[in-house]
Amino acid sequence: MNEGQGQSDRKGIFVLSGLAALVGGLCCLTPVVLVLLGLASISVAASLGNVLYGDYHWEFRLAALLFLMLALIVYFRHRGICTLDQARRQRHLIINTSLVVLIFAAGIYIFWTYVAVHWFGIWAGLPWRQYDESWAVPLSAVVFGAAVILYFILFRRSRQVSGVTTHSVSHASAANNHPR
Repeated sequence: MNEGQGQSDRKGIFVLSGLAALVGGLCCLTPVVLVLLGLASISVAASLGNVLYGDYHWEFRLAALLFLMLALIVYFRHRGICTLDQARRQRHLIINTSLVVLIFAAGIYIFWTYVAVHWFGIWAGLPWRQYDESWAVPLSAVVFGAAVILYFILFRRSRQVSGVTTHSVSHASAANNHPR
């Protein structure tokens, strides 16, 4: 894998995670946006937020997971993994990437929904100060830390293995082409 491909892969992992977290947090973001755009009063937005988060928060989370699954399929297809045989051969890459993306998405979702949108809603005037979301900052930090550690363990190791393989193959082919 060249450096440009690695940079693209890292960027893709973060974009997929962020978009999935945004979809999952729409239950809380929608009332804030409606208030800020002047399309709803604070009481209507608070009521809508209570309905969306209270009654439908699992549907939003499921939609985020479905989005993440479809986005990962598109992501791997763009990288040339299109058939089941190719997927079997690249299963470690698929599992590792999917796991890292899922953990990053969970961390972003926790931080985005329970910290950023929560405080942004309070700033916009929604009555969300009554909810104690102090648990979200340390939990999102732990999840982000786990995702970063897992990313470096999984992708550094695979980069080292592919670098060793490429390095040994290039020396072997140079030795075969060298005149004696």
